[in-house]
Amino acid sequence: MDIQVLISTMNPNPDPFKDLGIPTLVISQNSTQTEVREDKFTFLSFDERGLSKSRNKAIENSTAEIGLIADDDIGYCEGFEEKILNAFDQFPDADILTFKIITPDGRPYKNYNSENFRHTRSSIFRVSSVEIVIRLDRVKEKGISFDENFGLGANFKSGEETIFLNDAMNAGLKIYYVPEYLVIHPLESSGKILDYQYFRSKGALIHRMYKNTIHLGLGVVFLLKQLAKPNKTISLSACLKAIFQGYYSSK
Repeated sequence: MDIQVLISTMNPNPDPFKDLGIPTLVISQNSTQTEVREDKFTFLSFDERGLSKSRNKAIENSTAEIGLIADDDIGYCEGFEEKILNAFDQFPDADILTFKIITPDGRPYKNYNSENFRHTRSSIFRVSSVEIVIRLDRVKEKGISFDENFGLGANFKSGEETIFLNDAMNAGLKIYYVPEYLVIHPLESSGKILDYQYFRSKGALIHRMYKNTIHLGLGVVFLLKQLAKPNKTISLSACLKAIFQGYYSSK
């Protein structure tokens, strides 16, 4: 199996990505029309905006068997390629795997399970994009892509990875979690800002995935619990308005 790192960036300069020492496809959203194709390195520019659009361009243009979803601000753990190959040997029926992130000072990026498991509809909500490794032929065969209405630069600012994994499950793909550190990323100092856009995106996410009022009710209960966290910037009434606006404006 050959592995390619699929990096999304807005940096128009290909040079910082050339010395990673790993097969890399960089999708850069800029207006320069820069294109570089070298041994084990490809840099493609597209004059558009939206993280999900960038992810989809990476999936579309990759010729590898395995793709690691990546951003331009992460590092890679020693032996990460071997960890990926070993995991696919361990789970030969896996179409998608998720791994762990470690911080530069050696701490887990979040609370992780210590055991392997097959993902469920609920467990995928805790997955970050850069934890995802995909078997590209299976994802392409099933027509799975990132919903371009979600993610940074889109109408709804988050939730694209959850929708991607949920759509994969709907298509019959098998997704497993492997408790191995794959990439390095610092902790967000302030955590997620729980503002109007956050709750609006979550309302839209519920509609996109379930399209029924039962799940809307359950989602509202869960999201209202988030208001107990210190990083909220929104009142209860504004939170409810945001959730319902997102839910009913999502198609």
